[in-house]
Amino acid sequence: FRALAVGVDHTCALRGDGTAFCQGADGGDGGTGPPDLAFEGISAGGWRTCGITAAGALSCWGAGPLPAPQGAFASVGVGWWETCAVRTDGRSECWPHGEGPRNLRVEYALGGRSLGQPVELFPWPGGGLAVVDRRGAVEAYAADGAAPRPVLDLTDRTWCCRGESGMLGAAPDPEFGAFPYLYVYYHLNPDGGGAADGFRGRLSRFPIADGRAVRADELVILELQQAGRRHFGGAVRFGPDGMLYLSLGDSSEASGENWRAQDLDTLMGKIVRIDVRGATAARPYRIPDDNPFAAAPDARPEIWAYGLRNPWRMSFDGEGRLWVGDVGAHTAEEVSVAEAGANLGWPLLEGDRCLSGSPDCADAAPPVVTYGHTGGNCAVVGGVTLPEPDGRYVFGDFCSGRVWALEGGPSEGWRMRELLDLPLSISSFGRGHDGEVYVLTFGGPVIRLGADP
Repeated sequence: FRALAVGVDHTCALRGDGTAFCQGADGGDGGTGPPDLAFEGISAGGWRTCGITAAGALSCWGAGPLPAPQGAFASVGVGWWETCAVRTDGRSECWPHGEGPRNLRVEYALGGRSLGQPVELFPWPGGGLAVVDRRGAVEAYAADGAAPRPVLDLTDRTWCCRGESGMLGAAPDPEFGAFPYLYVYYHLNPDGGGAADGFRGRLSRFPIADGRAVRADELVILELQQAGRRHFGGAVRFGPDGMLYLSLGDSSEASGENWRAQDLDTLMGKIVRIDVRGATAARPYRIPDDNPFAAAPDARPEIWAYGLRNPWRMSFDGEGRLWVGDVGAHTAEEVSVAEAGANLGWPLLEGDRCLSGSPDCADAAPPVVTYGHTGGNCAVVGGVTLPEPDGRYVFGDFCSGRVWALEGGPSEGWRMRELLDLPLSISSFGRGHDGEVYVLTFGGPVIRLGADP
């Protein structure tokens, strides 16, 4: 051998005659194999390899690469998500791996730094992007990745990270100019008032002054004791109607407890909808008159939708639909569009499969799409919509690192199309000031998906 190239999980080498030999996962070649050509140079990266012949021709192989451009090239470099090559006249050319959405650009954001355990990202009204860390802090980052500015530090009050506890969600007031508040959902540690034998979840409002939250003026909006150590949900969203929506998991430790999701006398396993405008300590929220169970005598009036296991992330799209990624149990993950009063099925359904054998399954709203626990998939992470004109909903999986877009629609049916396969644990998605999409990862970088101009 006279040259060596090392990729993510494969290695390729050039023999003395210039032909390539690869080994590793899937044979190191994505199942296609290197072409029978003699190469002068070779480069390996994210599950694919490229080589340049003596005549300068470029040839690439691997898992789902786009065709290599034609022409004469002097050098090539294969990265995680795209390949770049330099032509013999000095011009460079780059292209992504795999067929993504129209004009999709994939790149590192916030200087490529690792942010620990980020669970939320949203435009910060004072400039830059706010990032919520599960360990109990909110910081604002400039677009160039400069050192963050602290917004809120509750690490001394937040019980993290036992089970799935921590600071799980946050959102600024949609009318921040008139009402400069930040709403945060987190778990209290025992010293901060949480029960030593359980998890107490708290939704609070903090006023913002000079870019920072005033901790001393915390207003507790909603607080509840949760039974288990996992399935907490925790996404905080304001809808186009100005109401605050909070996703809450069933807080189950055993299968016999997951029926809370169907019980309308508890908020666990539900999406809550409340009016927080004008909140005071005496009346921290108001029940909207059009909540589906506002007048039901045996139901919590805060409930907007029910039958959820662990609605970890949710988001509104431009048409006002509320997309929810609900983490499955043993076989299936699901994405649903939640509507007022809807029963999303858990634990009658897992995905679109009836578990109970009960006719009640027919009354549950089926998910938009489901996928199984194959290829390393384990837990859906609800996402957001791509910038217009694309506008498609994107979401991912925590374990496998895959990112999908939904194509189609309610009439013709929805279809999943894979966009990215990241060697990272995806924790959340967010949107920036211009609608660009960010993929958050535990222990890894923030990735930006944007539309090329």
